[in-house]
Order: sequence, then structure tokens, then C-alpha cells
Amino acid sequence: MIYVIVGPTGIGKTKLSIALAKHFNTEIISGDSVQVYKELNIGSAKITKDEMDGVPHHLIDILEPTEDFSVALFQKLVREKINTLQQNNLIPIIAGGTGLYIKSVLYDYNFSNTKRDYDLESKYKDLTNEELHSILIKKDLEASNQIHPNNRKRILQAITRSSDNKVSKNKNKDIPVYDFKIIGLTLERSKLYELINKRVDQMVEEGLVQEVKSLFDKKITGNSVSAIGYKELYQYFNNEVTLDEAIDKIKQKSRNLAKKQFTFFNNQFDITWITTDFNNFDNTIKEAIKILEN
Repeated sequence: MIYVIVGPTGIGKTKLSIALAKHFNTEIISGDSVQVYKELNIGSAKITKDEMDGVPHHLIDILEPTEDFSVALFQKLVREKINTLQQNNLIPIIAGGTGLYIKSVLYDYNFSNTKRDYDLESKYKDLTNEELHSILIKKDLEASNQIHPNNRKRILQAITRSSDNKVSKNKNKDIPVYDFKIIGLTLERSKLYELINKRVDQMVEEGLVQEVKSLFDKKITGNSVSAIGYKELYQYFNNEVTLDEAIDKIKQKSRNLAKKQFTFFNNQFDITWITTDFNNFDNTIKEAIKILEN
């Protein structure tokens, strides 16, 4: 059995997962695609050593900001950790908000030979979204029906895969690999958005701008700094936007991400939702334990 805690940023996943890990005497695997990177601390809301409170955490600070990370690598590393924990008779707890990454672990996603052809990707950089989608229709009709014509990133990923590694060939992605229970933390939408806005302000107060400036000065580019909070401040340091505009963008994109996360979790998982009780978080913990032990 695997326990999974999901939800948007600031909703209480970290606090709940630690309480559950202590209750079940186990360890936590991060389900976040940004917290794997060293130096990306404030913007990724990375848990601190003090916050861990003695509970072992995995897949945090395992890569340099210059290294590539992918859903395929995440799947490999997490499944290895799951096997180790289960061999020690521990129930793995996965906590995070990166839905596709978590699903790739729990279900039978096949990532063999998934490298993209970046030379080919560069060749398509000047084409419009409609032209790209037309190419995908010819190469992988089934995938083209699943990907919106304006989702340029996913279209490029699908086009630049080899012919024997089409996106549509991943037929078993709805077949579970493990027994698992998923709890999602939620909040009334307006309260959640207010919480997200305050969280961004708190990150700025804690030194987010300085953290990103350090990465910018090191000329670090790539996947790590394309995450929300980093990309917008890079635009500020490149004199493309003002600092206030960058912060507003971070808030807006964080709210949009939260909305997308709820949509993904509801559509992709059989999930039990708990409304976070910030006034008495013990109520949230007790409700989660009751669900998992039932």
C-alpha cells in the first residue's frame, strides 16, 4: 500500500504528511518536480530540516540546477525508493503537487526510449501552433486528438519523439501498478487564492528575489529556472518587466496552476478530498488518518 497526499501550494501537504509519517512510523517521498533541485528553496516552498522534524524525506536536493530532470527519471527514482521502503515493511508516503509525475509512478506509464530529438525540435521553432499541430496529425493522429492545438510544449514533445515511441503508444497509463490511497487537501476557492497571494508575498519577504538573482548571476538556464517564481523573476532581471509586475505574474500563474491541479487530480485519480482546517489542523490530521486506516 502507498499513501499519497496531493493539493496546491500552501494547502498544508507538508504538515499533514509529516504528521502521517509519524503516526505510521514511515518516510516521505517528495512528489514535486522542482524540489529535486539544490538552491531552489524559497520558490519551490522546499521543506527545511527543522520542518522535517526528524522524518526522513527523499527526492529533495538531489540535482544541481543545471541538470535535466524528467517524469521518466522521477518514475525510476521513486519506484526504487518505494521498493526499498516496502522491503523494510514501511508504507511509503508520497506528498506533492506535480500530478503527472505522481501518476507516472502509480500507473503503468512506459518511458522506455523516451529521449526527444532536440535538433528536430529546433527545426520547428519558427512554426505556428497550427502548423505544428498539423505535423503531429500526420505523425501521430491519436496523440493529436489528445493534445490541444495551443499546447505548443506538448505538441513539440510528441512530434520530436521517435516513430517507435509515439505518445499514443503509452496504452497502459490507466492501469495501476500499486495499491494506493490518495487524499487531496482543498479549500474554498477564494480563500485558496488569497492564501496563494499571501504565500508569494511571504516568499518575497524571505528572500525569493535574492535567491533567483543568485541563479541568474550564475547564468543558470533550463528546466530548473522555468518553474513559477523563477521564470518571472528572470524576466525582471532581463529588464522585461518591473519587479511588481513579476510578483503579480507569480501570483497569477500560481493561482492558475492551483486550478489546473484540481482539474487534473479530479479527472485522473479516485481521490478523497479534505478541506484543510487551518484553525485546528489536528482535525485535518485526524480525518486523514481515519480515511487511510478505514
